[in-house]
Amino acid sequence: MKKDEWIGIPEERFRAYRQWTTPQGYLCGTHAAAVLLAYYQDYLDEEVIPTYIRQKNSRQSKALVKFLQLFIQRYGLPTVAWQVAHGLSAYFDYTDKKLRARMTMAGGWQRAVKRIDQGKPVVVGVLKVLGSTYGNHWVTVYAYMETSEGERFLKVHDNWGNYNKIIPAKWVNGTVSLP
Repeated sequence: MKKDEWIGIPEERFRAYRQWTTPQGYLCGTHAAAVLLAYYQDYLDEEVIPTYIRQKNSRQSKALVKFLQLFIQRYGLPTVAWQVAHGLSAYFDYTDKKLRARMTMAGGWQRAVKRIDQGKPVVVGVLKVLGSTYGNHWVTVYAYMETSEGERFLKVHDNWGNYNKIIPAKWVNGTVSLP
């Protein structure tokens, strides 16, 4: 691993989703998953989202978010990794996609690095007790850096309007990713 250098997906690709924000409540898990799926549709697998929900390269998030909310956060309550992963897998079942979301409850740095090295973003949960200034929140990670001093950072779409926010990796708890 190179030190003091960002490794990952170009941040310009996530600029397209900068307006994809969580307007209220606890729907950050759904919004982070929507950014993950939109990225997959736009760059990796355009059939991951049916066109009746979202067209490839669309800048509109509302239909996708509302659809995903039915599977991930039907009642708008906060989530843990299992709920986001299970909700995405239920979405894939409903849309006849042979995919399963994967989740971890620990080892977030390792999972994020593995997926990013494959050119894939990953959804991560950050926790207030680990120092997160967001409180408990879900973000979509697309780049990482380890400094020569051993500090680790992630570049994220935070679904609060920041598509290139840098956060300490020590905030990370669970992850949700696609194979």
